[in-house]
Amino acid sequence: MPISRRQYLTLSATTLLGACATGSSKAQDGIGPNRGVIERTLRGKQTCNNLEVPISDKAARLARPEDFSASSCQLMEDSFEGPYFTCVPGNGKNIAEGQPGHPLTVAFRLVDSGCKPVSGGIVDIWACNATGHYSGYDSDPDTRPPMTKIILFGHLEPNLEERFCRGALVTDEDGIAEFDTVYPGFYYGQPIHIHMKAHVNGKNLLTSQANLPEDVNLKIMQTAPYSNERPVSRSTKSMGFPIMNVVERENRLLASMDLVVPA
Repeated sequence: MPISRRQYLTLSATTLLGACATGSSKAQDGIGPNRGVIERTLRGKQTCNNLEVPISDKAARLARPEDFSASSCQLMEDSFEGPYFTCVPGNGKNIAEGQPGHPLTVAFRLVDSGCKPVSGGIVDIWACNATGHYSGYDSDPDTRPPMTKIILFGHLEPNLEERFCRGALVTDEDGIAEFDTVYPGFYYGQPIHIHMKAHVNGKNLLTSQANLPEDVNLKIMQTAPYSNERPVSRSTKSMGFPIMNVVERENRLLASMDLVVPA
């Protein structure tokens, strides 16, 4: 049923006033594990409780500073969380949790508008697995998510315990946070992408997503388990989001990109 502007504003205000849950170990609806939410802003965008998030291990890092290029250091446009964000615990670098798929290392470097690396910031990433499923949700990847809930609340609350292909790390002295996961597949109407969120000094400064390059996508999608997906109409348009740089290193694919946030 369509909602009026008055209903929308009332529901949004109620969400903002009632959505804070400092230090919780579970999601808002009790389905965990989560690290808790300390603030929600317009349309439910979340700042997570980041006190126990570990530092990205520089000694085990695959990415190098020269893999990144914030040549203009222009601020990135803040975007939406998408339907499937949740404040997952920071359990370290390996976030694949046994999911099948092509190994992928994801490295984000946090820099400010003066091109200075931001150490001590927190980077969250989340993506679907090889078959298009987001952990924590029983949604069908070939079905459009419920848009009314997303318009009102910004995302959907998780209804399952699993948390694969999600992680959070504190950036190292070079501003880099690096994760080992699997190459994501497709889900409804979207290009292949990875979501990210940057927190600095207790504030969520950036929420967006980055796409993976189409030439690499085409090669990966011809392998199992990606090639085992039933044929459906898929979007490969960039939708205006940045495209990550992908190279092969030490028998893995490495996807890297700078995240530019306010100084």
